Amino acid sequence: MKSCSLVKVALLSTILTTVGLLAVPHAAVAVSSSDPAAPALIPVAAAPCPTTPAPGQVTCLARSRPASVGAVAPGARPRTSAPASGTATPLVARNQSDSYTPSDLASLYRIPADLTPTDTIGIVDVGSDPNTEAQMTYFRRFFRLPACTSASGCFREVAQDGSRNLPASNAEWTTEIAIDVQAVSGICPTCHILLVDAATANTVDMAKAALTATRLGATYLSLSYGSPESSSTPWLRNTYYSNPAVTYVAAAGDSGYGGGALFPASATNVVAAGGTSVKLVNGAWQQTAWSGSGSGCSEQHSISAPQAQESLSGVCGGKRAVSDVSALADPDTGMLFWRGGQWWNGGGTSLAAPILAGLYALAGNHTSPMSVYNATSKLVDVTRGSTGSCTPASLCSAGPGWDGPTGLGTPAGPEALAADGTVVPTYSTATAGTLTGGSGYPVKLSYHLADRVTGAGVRWAPIVLQRRRADGTYASIRSGRTDGRGNAVLTDAPTSATAYRVVFGGTVSTDASTSNALSVTRFRPVVSLRQEGSTLRATLRAPWGGPARSVPVQLQQHRGRWWVSVRSARTNGEGVASLSVRKGLTYRLRYGGGRWQSGNTAPVRGR
Repeated sequence: MKSCSLVKVALLSTILTTVGLLAVPHAAVAVSSSDPAAPALIPVAAAPCPTTPAPGQVTCLARSRPASVGAVAPGARPRTSAPASGTATPLVARNQSDSYTPSDLASLYRIPADLTPTDTIGIVDVGSDPNTEAQMTYFRRFFRLPACTSASGCFREVAQDGSRNLPASNAEWTTEIAIDVQAVSGICPTCHILLVDAATANTVDMAKAALTATRLGATYLSLSYGSPESSSTPWLRNTYYSNPAVTYVAAAGDSGYGGGALFPASATNVVAAGGTSVKLVNGAWQQTAWSGSGSGCSEQHSISAPQAQESLSGVCGGKRAVSDVSALADPDTGMLFWRGGQWWNGGGTSLAAPILAGLYALAGNHTSPMSVYNATSKLVDVTRGSTGSCTPASLCSAGPGWDGPTGLGTPAGPEALAADGTVVPTYSTATAGTLTGGSGYPVKLSYHLADRVTGAGVRWAPIVLQRRRADGTYASIRSGRTDGRGNAVLTDAPTSATAYRVVFGGTVSTDASTSNALSVTRFRPVVSLRQEGSTLRATLRAPWGGPARSVPVQLQQHRGRWWVSVRSARTNGEGVASLSVRKGLTYRLRYGGGRWQSGNTAPVRGR
């Protein structure tokens, strides 16, 4: 497997100092007076995950790099577990490609704010880190997530035998532990977390730790590790990973197609978590297969009908195919997490596994995780990206339908992972419509409809333009749709002062909203001048036709560098004003006032 090396970085204080010195595409990690104080930590070593596990051993599948300046804007915080509709803070930037926060993930995976399960998600890692709870607490406080502590019973950490005699720290797993508990925290803030520390990375120790997690009440297991299959793989699966009331989610691997199918992801009852790269571009989420996402064919596990993967039997000759579904894994477009006193960008299919475990918990499905194969319409089909060359190509290249790197795709909401027949509340985007413009004639109005959480434009949304009546109510005058960026240009030709607003009626997944009211109170008349002897005849017409009556006008004479008003009048019922001029002098007409916009005509010379 590829090395999941950690890059040595400066302290958080150095990162924050750099914020003011670098030009970056989005806002920076910063600490404000309202941020929690960083806890004092015990120095703990961190080392890369093993490139290739020793025989009979598993490897962690975490990857990380220092968080670039650009993760979180000062004062901007993601959602709490259940915010009021429309109260989430928008992202500062429309474009973002890394350091995603819990709020970003809630938008990416369309997590309804009113889902607040308290199920226990088990996490199995190796060794212990005395800073785990403190770091998780800081992460949750920073992002305004509800507390989850050992004192309240929300967080528990035990050894693989279930005791409190925790094993010593293992440098290769300290990053893994931090990513796992903080990813679960971000996806399902109200879920309880049970961290089980295996004594070693031996496959049997890991399996015993997984069994302990289920024995102590975990109904969802996040397994961010893997090992090459062996003849003992079926025995491990049947003995330790076979509780029918538990959803197991395991990382598919970080070495692409060349890494082969890893266990426990290759077990037929375990959800194999593939990986994606994610970018927010012009307010829209874009997902491709991550080049490191594990995929392949199991050598030890066969498809047995009836089986969710039965339709894929031709891909691996009747053997189990990896992956099933996918989530964020590319460390270059990864999740922000906090370890060792600084911010990092986390990735690897080690990140995809706890994300998906949290989504399964939100869906309430701990009994039939493979029902995802019956919910393809609720998944985002990832069709771009590759992890290598292979035959058939679907095992290593993303494309329509199932493929090895991303499986069926990524969840477009927890309902995609729900058990067959289970109804899960759907994510409802809180929207905000903004109306600007109002100049010219016909009046030109610019409208933008956005997701309040991400700032993403709501595309192809049906909208209605309304004009205010004399009694203050609004009447619908035309309908339309936003374009691919959530924008629309609307025109109207009013005949009096009025106001406009745009109404979006909402969809099954998007909340309705009404824009601000935009008043249009002044109009520019169309002016023509004709000289008749010593009289300058001005005719003013309304932009919608007909005379512009009672418009104040001033005849101005050019004197040196200045224009001086010499006569005043108002247009009559026909929109006409006549003013006397003297031969040889230069004049212009200044007009406007009240409902009429002000302006000047071109100069004319008396004759």
